[in-house]
Amino acid sequence: MANSDKGFQIEIVTPQKLHFSGEIVSVMAPGIDGLFQVLRNHAPLLASLKSGKVKLALPDRSEQSFSIQDGFLEVSGNKAILLTENIS
Repeated sequence: MANSDKGFQIEIVTPQKLHFSGEIVSVMAPGIDGLFQVLRNHAPLLASLKSGKVKLALPDRSEQSFSIQDGFLEVSGNKAILLTENIS
C-alpha cells in the first residue's frame, strides 16, 4: 500500500502475532521519559516504551487504541514498528 500525503505505515507486533498493520496519521506512545507523538516524516527514532496506552489516529479521522506492556517503537522512512510483549 502506498503512503498518502499525510499518513505513514505502522505495524504493531507481539511474539504471538501481528495485531495491527496499516496506514495512520499519527501514533501517541508512552515512552520511558513520557508520552510522545510521531507524525509523517519523523526523524529516525528508536524509543523504549513503558506500559500504557498507544493511540493511533487513522486517515478517516477515527482513533484506535491499545494497552501495551512495555516494548519498543522504531520509526524510519515513514514506517513504524511497535514491538511489545502483551497488548489488549
